[in-house]
Amino acid sequence: MITVLGATGNTGGRVAQRLAEAGVEVRGVSRRGPVQADATDREAMARAFDGAEAAYVLLPLSLFEVGYHAHQDRMGEAITEGLRAAGVPYVVALSSLGAELPSGTGFLTSLHRQEQRLATLDADLLFLRPGLFFESFLPGLEGIRATGVHHDTIDPEVRLPMVATRDIGDVAAAALRGGRDTGVREVIGQEITIPQAVAALGATYQRIPDAALQAAFLQAGLPADVTELHLEMNAFFNSDRIAWRGTDPRTPTTVEQWAQALGAPV
Repeated sequence: MITVLGATGNTGGRVAQRLAEAGVEVRGVSRRGPVQADATDREAMARAFDGAEAAYVLLPLSLFEVGYHAHQDRMGEAITEGLRAAGVPYVVALSSLGAELPSGTGFLTSLHRQEQRLATLDADLLFLRPGLFFESFLPGLEGIRATGVHHDTIDPEVRLPMVATRDIGDVAAAALRGGRDTGVREVIGQEITIPQAVAALGATYQRIPDAALQAAFLQAGLPADVTELHLEMNAFFNSDRIAWRGTDPRTPTTVEQWAQALGAPV
Protein backbone atom coordinates (compact mmCIF):
# COMPACT_ATOMS: atom_id res chain seq x y z
CA MET A 1 0.00 0.00 0.00
CA ILE A 2 1.20 3.49 -0.84
CA THR A 3 0.09 6.63 0.99
CA VAL A 4 -0.44 9.74 -1.13
CA LEU A 5 -0.75 13.14 0.51
CA GLY A 6 -2.73 15.83 -1.28
CA ALA A 7 -4.74 13.13 -3.04
CA THR A 8 -7.40 15.59 -4.23
CA GLY A 9 -4.86 18.14 -5.47
CA ASN A 10 -3.00 18.64 -8.72
CA THR A 11 0.05 16.43 -8.25
CA GLY A 12 -1.27 14.11 -5.53
CA GLY A 13 -4.45 13.44 -7.46
CA ARG A 14 -2.45 12.47 -10.52
CA VAL A 15 -0.16 10.22 -8.44
CA ALA A 16 -3.15 8.45 -6.88
CA GLN A 17 -4.81 8.04 -10.28
CA ARG A 18 -1.72 6.59 -11.92
CA LEU A 19 -1.03 4.18 -9.06
CA ALA A 20 -4.65 2.98 -9.01
CA GLU A 21 -4.55 2.43 -12.78
CA ALA A 22 -1.51 0.21 -12.23
CA GLY A 23 -3.39 -1.86 -9.65
CA VAL A 24 -1.57 -0.44 -6.63
CA GLU A 25 -3.47 -0.06 -3.37
CA VAL A 26 -3.58 3.64 -2.53
CA ARG A 27 -4.42 5.43 0.69
CA GLY A 28 -5.28 8.92 -0.48
CA VAL A 29 -5.00 11.57 2.23
CA SER A 30 -6.04 15.21 2.09
CA ARG A 31 -7.99 17.87 3.93
CA ARG A 32 -11.13 16.89 1.96
CA GLY A 33 -10.73 13.09 1.74
CA PRO A 34 -10.86 10.27 0.71
CA VAL A 35 -8.98 9.87 4.02
CA GLN A 36 -9.18 13.19 5.84
CA ALA A 37 -6.27 14.27 8.01
CA ASP A 38 -4.82 17.51 9.34
CA ALA A 39 -1.25 17.78 8.08
CA THR A 40 -0.22 19.60 11.27
CA ASP A 41 -1.36 16.65 13.45
CA ARG A 42 1.54 14.26 14.07
CA GLU A 43 -0.68 11.42 15.29
CA ALA A 44 -2.97 11.79 12.27
CA MET A 45 0.04 11.70 9.98
CA ALA A 46 1.42 8.59 11.70
CA ARG A 47 -1.94 6.86 11.16
CA ALA A 48 -1.99 7.98 7.52
CA PHE A 49 1.41 6.41 6.90
CA ASP A 50 0.92 3.30 9.06
CA GLY A 51 1.55 0.14 7.04
CA ALA A 52 2.65 1.99 3.91
CA GLU A 53 5.50 0.57 1.86
CA ALA A 54 6.05 3.99 0.29
CA ALA A 55 4.63 7.50 0.41
CA TYR A 56 4.24 10.61 -1.72
CA VAL A 57 4.45 13.72 0.44
CA LEU A 58 4.15 17.44 -0.05
CA LEU A 59 3.50 20.63 1.88
CA PRO A 60 -0.02 21.86 1.04
CA LEU A 61 -0.18 25.56 0.23
CA SER A 62 -1.44 27.69 3.10
CA LEU A 63 -1.63 31.12 1.47
CA PHE A 64 -4.31 32.49 3.77
CA GLU A 65 -2.61 31.38 6.99
CA VAL A 66 -1.00 34.23 8.91
CA GLY A 67 2.60 33.20 9.47
CA TYR A 68 3.16 31.20 6.28
CA HIS A 69 6.55 29.71 7.10
CA ALA A 70 5.54 28.83 10.67
CA HIS A 71 2.47 26.97 9.41
CA GLN A 72 4.50 25.20 6.72
CA ASP A 73 7.01 24.20 9.40
CA ARG A 74 4.25 22.73 11.58
CA MET A 75 3.02 20.63 8.66
CA GLY A 76 6.54 19.63 7.69
CA GLU A 77 7.37 18.51 11.21
CA ALA A 78 4.15 16.50 11.54
CA ILE A 79 4.64 14.81 8.17
CA THR A 80 8.27 13.95 8.94
CA GLU A 81 7.52 12.60 12.40
CA GLY A 82 4.55 10.65 11.03
CA LEU A 83 6.81 9.00 8.46
CA ARG A 84 9.37 8.26 11.16
CA ALA A 85 6.81 6.74 13.51
CA ALA A 86 5.37 4.55 10.74
CA GLY A 87 8.80 3.51 9.49
CA VAL A 88 7.96 4.15 5.83
CA PRO A 89 10.98 2.85 3.87
CA TYR A 90 10.61 4.88 0.65
CA VAL A 91 9.47 8.48 0.28
CA VAL A 92 8.96 10.64 -2.80
CA ALA A 93 8.77 14.29 -1.74
CA LEU A 94 7.56 17.21 -3.83
CA SER A 95 10.01 20.08 -3.52
CA SER A 96 11.11 22.75 -6.02
CA LEU A 97 14.00 24.14 -7.96
CA GLY A 98 15.62 26.62 -5.60
CA ALA A 99 15.08 24.41 -2.56
CA GLU A 100 18.82 23.90 -2.28
CA LEU A 101 19.09 27.50 -1.02
CA PRO A 102 18.37 28.21 2.67
CA SER A 103 16.91 31.71 2.26
CA GLY A 104 16.07 34.53 -0.12
CA THR A 105 13.65 32.49 -2.22
CA GLY A 106 10.26 33.43 -0.76
CA PHE A 107 7.87 30.48 -0.51
CA LEU A 108 10.62 28.07 -1.54
CA THR A 109 12.45 28.50 1.77
CA SER A 110 9.87 26.22 3.40
CA LEU A 111 10.76 23.49 0.93
CA HIS A 112 14.46 23.80 1.78
CA ARG A 113 13.57 23.30 5.43
CA GLN A 114 11.42 20.30 4.60
CA GLU A 115 14.15 18.65 2.56
CA GLN A 116 16.45 19.05 5.57
CA ARG A 117 13.87 17.48 7.90
CA LEU A 118 13.12 14.54 5.63
CA ALA A 119 16.84 13.86 5.23
CA THR A 120 16.92 12.83 8.92
CA LEU A 121 14.68 9.81 8.21
CA ASP A 122 15.97 6.27 7.96
CA ALA A 123 14.38 5.92 4.52
CA ASP A 124 15.25 6.03 0.84
CA LEU A 125 14.31 9.50 -0.41
CA LEU A 126 13.60 11.01 -3.82
CA PHE A 127 13.20 14.79 -3.91
CA LEU A 128 11.31 16.07 -6.94
CA ARG A 129 12.36 19.60 -7.84
CA PRO A 130 10.02 20.92 -10.52
CA GLY A 131 10.02 24.30 -12.15
CA LEU A 132 7.15 26.78 -12.02
CA PHE A 133 3.79 25.05 -12.41
CA PHE A 134 1.68 26.01 -15.41
CA GLU A 135 -1.16 25.74 -12.88
CA SER A 136 0.22 28.73 -10.98
CA PHE A 137 -1.65 30.87 -13.51
CA LEU A 138 -5.03 29.33 -12.62
CA PRO A 139 -5.87 31.55 -9.60
CA GLY A 140 -5.75 34.57 -11.91
CA LEU A 141 -7.37 32.88 -14.90
CA GLU A 142 -10.76 34.57 -14.49
CA GLY A 143 -9.12 37.99 -14.50
CA ILE A 144 -6.87 37.05 -17.40
CA ARG A 145 -9.87 36.00 -19.48
CA ALA A 146 -11.81 39.11 -18.52
CA THR A 147 -9.05 41.63 -19.30
CA GLY A 148 -6.70 39.75 -21.61
CA VAL A 149 -3.78 40.78 -19.40
CA HIS A 150 -1.72 39.01 -16.72
CA HIS A 151 0.08 41.21 -14.18
CA ASP A 152 3.09 40.27 -12.08
CA THR A 153 6.54 41.53 -11.11
CA ILE A 154 8.66 38.95 -12.96
CA ASP A 155 11.03 40.29 -15.63
CA PRO A 156 9.43 39.50 -19.01
CA GLU A 157 12.84 38.62 -20.47
CA VAL A 158 13.69 35.95 -17.90
CA ARG A 159 13.30 32.37 -19.11
CA LEU A 160 12.01 30.11 -16.35
CA PRO A 161 11.74 26.32 -16.18
CA MET A 162 8.04 25.38 -16.17
CA VAL A 163 6.05 22.15 -16.03
CA ALA A 164 2.52 20.73 -15.95
CA THR A 165 1.54 19.20 -12.62
CA ARG A 166 0.20 16.09 -14.33
CA ASP A 167 3.73 15.40 -15.56
CA ILE A 168 5.07 15.76 -12.02
CA GLY A 169 2.48 13.23 -10.88
CA ASP A 170 3.53 10.82 -13.61
CA VAL A 171 7.19 11.05 -12.59
CA ALA A 172 6.30 10.49 -8.93
CA ALA A 173 4.02 7.54 -9.69
CA ALA A 174 6.68 5.87 -11.83
CA ALA A 175 9.16 6.09 -8.97
CA LEU A 176 6.65 4.77 -6.45
CA ARG A 177 5.57 1.89 -8.71
CA GLY A 178 9.00 0.39 -8.79
CA GLY A 179 11.67 2.72 -10.06
CA ARG A 180 12.61 3.59 -6.48
CA ASP A 181 15.06 6.27 -7.58
CA THR A 182 16.73 8.29 -4.84
CA GLY A 183 18.43 11.67 -4.62
CA VAL A 184 17.21 14.71 -6.55
CA ARG A 185 15.15 14.57 -9.76
CA GLU A 186 14.49 17.80 -11.62
CA VAL A 187 11.08 17.90 -13.33
CA ILE A 188 11.05 20.42 -16.17
CA GLY A 189 9.02 20.68 -19.34
CA GLN A 190 10.01 23.95 -20.99
CA GLU A 191 12.17 27.00 -20.38
CA ILE A 192 9.99 29.93 -21.37
CA THR A 193 9.20 33.51 -20.38
CA ILE A 194 6.06 34.65 -18.59
CA PRO A 195 4.83 36.44 -21.77
CA GLN A 196 5.19 33.17 -23.70
CA ALA A 197 3.27 31.28 -21.03
CA VAL A 198 0.35 33.70 -20.84
CA ALA A 199 0.21 33.97 -24.64
CA ALA A 200 -0.91 30.33 -24.59
CA LEU A 201 -3.86 31.54 -22.51
CA GLY A 202 -4.68 34.16 -25.13
CA ALA A 203 -3.35 37.01 -23.00
CA THR A 204 -0.53 39.52 -22.85
CA TYR A 205 1.81 40.18 -19.94
CA GLN A 206 2.31 43.45 -18.12
CA ARG A 207 5.04 43.81 -15.53
CA ILE A 208 3.96 46.04 -12.65
CA PRO A 209 5.85 47.56 -9.69
CA ASP A 210 6.14 45.62 -6.46
CA ALA A 211 3.96 48.15 -4.66
CA ALA A 212 1.11 47.67 -7.13
CA LEU A 213 1.13 43.89 -6.75
CA GLN A 214 1.41 44.20 -2.99
CA ALA A 215 -1.66 46.44 -2.88
CA ALA A 216 -3.65 44.06 -5.09
CA PHE A 217 -2.76 41.04 -2.96
CA LEU A 218 -3.62 42.78 0.29
CA GLN A 219 -6.94 43.92 -1.20
CA ALA A 220 -7.64 40.28 -2.10
CA GLY A 221 -7.20 39.32 1.55
CA LEU A 222 -3.77 37.71 1.43
CA PRO A 223 -1.70 38.17 4.61
CA ALA A 224 1.14 40.68 4.47
CA ASP A 225 3.82 38.02 4.94
CA VAL A 226 2.46 35.96 2.04
CA THR A 227 2.57 39.03 -0.18
CA GLU A 228 6.18 39.70 0.83
CA LEU A 229 7.14 36.08 0.17
CA HIS A 230 5.64 36.23 -3.32
CA LEU A 231 7.65 39.35 -4.09
CA GLU A 232 10.81 37.78 -2.67
CA MET A 233 10.32 34.68 -4.81
CA ASN A 234 9.82 36.81 -7.92
CA ALA A 235 12.97 38.78 -7.08
CA PHE A 236 14.79 35.45 -6.84
CA PHE A 237 13.52 34.52 -10.31
CA ASN A 238 14.56 37.93 -11.66
CA SER A 239 18.06 37.62 -10.19
CA ASP A 240 18.78 34.66 -12.48
CA ARG A 241 19.96 32.69 -9.42
CA ILE A 242 17.54 29.83 -10.06
CA ALA A 243 19.71 26.96 -11.25
CA TRP A 244 19.10 23.54 -12.70
CA ARG A 245 21.31 20.83 -14.12
CA GLY A 246 19.11 20.12 -17.11
CA THR A 247 20.29 16.51 -17.29
CA ASP A 248 17.05 14.78 -16.27
CA PRO A 249 14.54 13.80 -19.00
CA ARG A 250 12.16 16.58 -20.03
CA THR A 251 8.46 16.11 -19.39
CA PRO A 252 6.16 15.99 -22.44
CA THR A 253 3.38 18.55 -21.85
CA THR A 254 3.90 21.97 -23.43
CA VAL A 255 2.21 25.11 -22.16
CA GLU A 256 0.18 25.20 -25.39
CA GLN A 257 -1.11 21.66 -24.80
CA TRP A 258 -1.89 22.49 -21.19
CA ALA A 259 -3.75 25.66 -22.15
CA GLN A 260 -5.68 23.88 -24.90
CA ALA A 261 -6.93 21.36 -22.34
CA LEU A 262 -8.37 24.32 -20.40
CA GLY A 263 -10.21 25.48 -23.48
CA ALA A 264 -7.88 28.46 -23.85
CA PRO A 265 -6.82 29.82 -27.25
CA VAL A 266 -3.31 28.95 -28.40
